[in-house]
Amino acid sequence: MVDPSSLLASSGSPPAATVVRERAELPHATSAPAPDRHVEMNRRLTSLNGMGAAGITALTMAAIWGQWQRLAVVGGIQLVVIAFNQWVDRAELARHGRSIEVKRALVNVGSALVVNHVAGWPVPVWLWPPFVALAFDHLDRKVALLMLGSMTAVQDIAAFSEHVPWMYPVMSTTLAVFASEVSRRRFAVTREMLLDSDQQRAAIAQAHERLKVEALARHEAERELQQAHKLEAVGRLASGIAHEINSPVQFVGDSILFLRDATADLLVVLEKNRVLRRAALASASMADVATLVRQADAAEEDADLAYIVENLPKAFERSLEGLERVTRIVRSMKAFAHPDASEMLAADINHAVETTLMIAHNEYKYVADVETRFDALPPVRCHLGDINQAVLNIVVNAGHAIADVVQGTKRRGLITVRTGVEGEHVLISVSDTGGGIPLAIRERIFDPFFTTKEVGKGTGQGLAIARSVVVSRHGGTLTFDTELGKGTTFYLRLPIAGHLAAEAEAAA
Repeated sequence: MVDPSSLLASSGSPPAATVVRERAELPHATSAPAPDRHVEMNRRLTSLNGMGAAGITALTMAAIWGQWQRLAVVGGIQLVVIAFNQWVDRAELARHGRSIEVKRALVNVGSALVVNHVAGWPVPVWLWPPFVALAFDHLDRKVALLMLGSMTAVQDIAAFSEHVPWMYPVMSTTLAVFASEVSRRRFAVTREMLLDSDQQRAAIAQAHERLKVEALARHEAERELQQAHKLEAVGRLASGIAHEINSPVQFVGDSILFLRDATADLLVVLEKNRVLRRAALASASMADVATLVRQADAAEEDADLAYIVENLPKAFERSLEGLERVTRIVRSMKAFAHPDASEMLAADINHAVETTLMIAHNEYKYVADVETRFDALPPVRCHLGDINQAVLNIVVNAGHAIADVVQGTKRRGLITVRTGVEGEHVLISVSDTGGGIPLAIRERIFDPFFTTKEVGKGTGQGLAIARSVVVSRHGGTLTFDTELGKGTTFYLRLPIAGHLAAEAEAAA
């Protein structure tokens, strides 16, 4: 008896050459290839078709139930056919492909004729041709009709030769042709849908790659914008930084001038005393010694030796202090303007904030005092240059907010900078005693290019870049509290372990 599950094992699957040709025409997908859905469909259909074949076999055996001799022969033949099909599936199909399928079809059709003859052509056997016709859906139309016609012709001739009523073979053949055509069209539609799906998947893969490239380009543009903004800030603060450097350089210069004049006076006094010492050693007359002593005293009085003794150490201290301040400013400038490494590195946040406050000193020194309260902090994995930029933008904003309030008065505001640890994060807070942020614009202060300053005084990028640095690049938060008439406090929270570690912890 025919086992349609074996014939239908390849239904829904186009010939291998066809699959290769059709897939070769698809757009190139850069992602990993998806599993072969044709094979998966066949695997699922095999189980379903096996259930159908088992049902028809059961009906056939039920039709001859009680005719034990016929039942034994039919059952034995069916077991042999099932064993043969299992052997083909497991051992031969992978090696021989469609050639073994043709041989299996001949065996199944031949055994079916024998079973039908032995069973006496009961009604259920006429369900086999329509059911087996489902196996021809993937074939060329001419090939399918040839195979279907041959199978039904052999079965019908055998039936007529045994005087089976003509209605049964004619009806079975008609249903088989109809089932084959319906199945073939169904397969054609399914194949088109699968090909369309493959094309869509390839298009999606290409779109994904384009988005990745665009995202990388956008990220690079953002990095360049941040670096440009950092250099722009350095340029904008250049005059103030020059003034910051000029002040210590000036009192270093004044101290050196004092040291030069004092050294000249001391050399005169020293020379007078050396002359007096030589005269004493030469046993000069008392009158000569007395004259030399008066000259030495006069030189000391002209040099104001007491003043020199008192202020000479101070002049050295002022010089060293001025040089140290210039060194700190230059080092801060170098650290602030230097590009970050591509990976996050452990950094001292307190030192970074101190450096930034020194860079921004000229922006607030005329309008505000700065108070710092630094707690002991662990090293924080971050892009330190970006953090410097974010803190600078907020401190400069604080200085401008205070300037708007105290302008035209003798009052001074206060900027308070604090650091501390909050769980797995480091907190940096910057408070000012400015006028606060109006309610109408609080939701917009982080928007790119939004500014309340006059044209030429603000680009609207400061807080936007600070938020991008803290939130997007470091996985932290940037929030604020504000009260009209009292001031604003910005809070920067950074993961101590870095952005990737914070994401992993959140996912867990």
